[in-house]
Amino acid sequence: MNLKYKFIFLFSFLCLCVSAQEIKCHIQINTDQIEGTNKDIYNELTNDLTEFVNSRKWTDASFTEDERIECTFIFTLEEAAGESYSGKLQVQASRPVYNSGYSTTLFNFLDKNLHFNYTQYQRLEFDENTYDSNLLSTVAYYINIILGLNFDSFSRYGGTRYFEKAELICALAQSSDDAGWTAFKSDQNRYALISNYMDDRLKKLRDINYEYHRFGLDEMVGSVEKGRTNIYNNLPYLREMNRAVPYSVALQSFVENKLNELLDMFKPATAKEKKEVYDILQSILPTESTKFQELLN
Repeated sequence: MNLKYKFIFLFSFLCLCVSAQEIKCHIQINTDQIEGTNKDIYNELTNDLTEFVNSRKWTDASFTEDERIECTFIFTLEEAAGESYSGKLQVQASRPVYNSGYSTTLFNFLDKNLHFNYTQYQRLEFDENTYDSNLLSTVAYYINIILGLNFDSFSRYGGTRYFEKAELICALAQSSDDAGWTAFKSDQNRYALISNYMDDRLKKLRDINYEYHRFGLDEMVGSVEKGRTNIYNNLPYLREMNRAVPYSVALQSFVENKLNELLDMFKPATAKEKKEVYDILQSILPTESTKFQELLN
């Protein structure tokens, strides 16, 4: 291979590396609760959704293959009637911690209002400016939530445009009268979640997402004490937001996702610090107090 073609090959390879799609999503569909299921249609749906999410360009940013955001969508189908399906959707996403082999939970959310239609061999097409498919709108909504949280964790308010996209998807889906999108139908549905992220009273939560990851976990590789102190200094804001907006689904989700991490992190802390962390966690997740009782031992 002469020098000219070597250069063309190398340039093409580098372009592919920096233009990889942003998302690396694993789709799982559980049909154990549905009798007499046609496995072919669910295998096809799995493959179609995987292709839809992983081959679509969701942002204008450049990602290398190693930078793709790992996430998992677990569909648990409970009812099937013709082309109509309902059940639950568990959405999980992680973020690597700087200069380590550790990944932290970025998002872990159970959507209990999953309803959609799907026809075998149908082509999955999505336009973020229109509402046409509840299935694709739901998937795209959560992809944008994940992108918003991910970008926020690397730069302050860096995920705003993706939260705005999720908000638009939710607004367009209001015409469907689906419980997952309906305003004030539930304080745990898709409408409530994106409303929390866009609520000025909870804006500090996005600050904490950034501080926790960039100046907390990412700092711990160099100094565990420094990273833990940065996180500790931000925890009181969680209590303040909980007082301002009680039972916020976004706030509770953040604390639940970081709970085990926080418990491990503050095991070697002082008694005073442990008590403060306990009080904050207790105020937000009172029903889970047995999980962090160890902080007082």
